[in-house]
Order: sequence, then C-alpha cells, then structure tokens
Amino acid sequence: PAVAAWLRFHTGAPVVDDPAAASFAFVSDPTAMPSFGSFAPGTPDYPDRSATVILQVDDFAHGPPLILAGPGIPGCRTLQATPLPDDIAARLVANRALFPCGIDLVLATDTAVAALPRSVTLGEGT
Repeated sequence: PAVAAWLRFHTGAPVVDDPAAASFAFVSDPTAMPSFGSFAPGTPDYPDRSATVILQVDDFAHGPPLILAGPGIPGCRTLQATPLPDDIAARLVANRALFPCGIDLVLATDTAVAALPRSVTLGEGT
C-alpha cells in the first residue's frame, strides 16, 4: 500500500488491481506471481503497449541457472536469481514465442536489477 501511494503521488500512474490493465506491475512474492498471460502483451500493431513486470528477488547468487541469449547479450550469459516462479523457464519460452508482443521482465534486488526483455531466448541446458 505504501509503495502504491508513493507511485501514485510521485508519478501520477494509476494503480489497478487487474494485471491486464497494468502498464507496470510490481510483484513482491515470486511464488504468487500471476501467469505472464495475465498481463497485457501488447498487440501486433502496438507491441509497446505491453506490461513491464518488476519482480522482487532476494539475490542473483543462487537459484537455477538460466542461460540467456538475444539482442544486447554477447553470446550466452548465465543468470541466477532466487526466488523465482517454479515455471520461469517455461514462462520465458512462451513469452518469447509472442514476439514482438509479450511482457518485459525486470528482476530487482535491493541493490541490483536484471532486465529480461521479451526478445530474450533461453539457451540449451536451462
């Protein structure tokens, strides 16, 4: 509630309960995160109207390795974060299949962020 009030006051952004209506979504409990399909994926004519989901994680030192590739990533890179939804790999694969639509995911700790845009692909071994 305090974060929502702060955002509303400082940005003028509307605060909504329906994930499909959110331009930005803040998720503090990865285990209770709604499916990616709950958020606006944009449209073929306006893929930029998709949601950006900011997911709070504890750290980038633990968790199952995700092997990431795609624009802006030289070669492949491994990312670990915890906690994440158990089905995060399947969610990312399904999200990539929607490209140029799909959500953009930002993982955030207290001191660092990692962005996983809709264009990210998972490498073998994930």
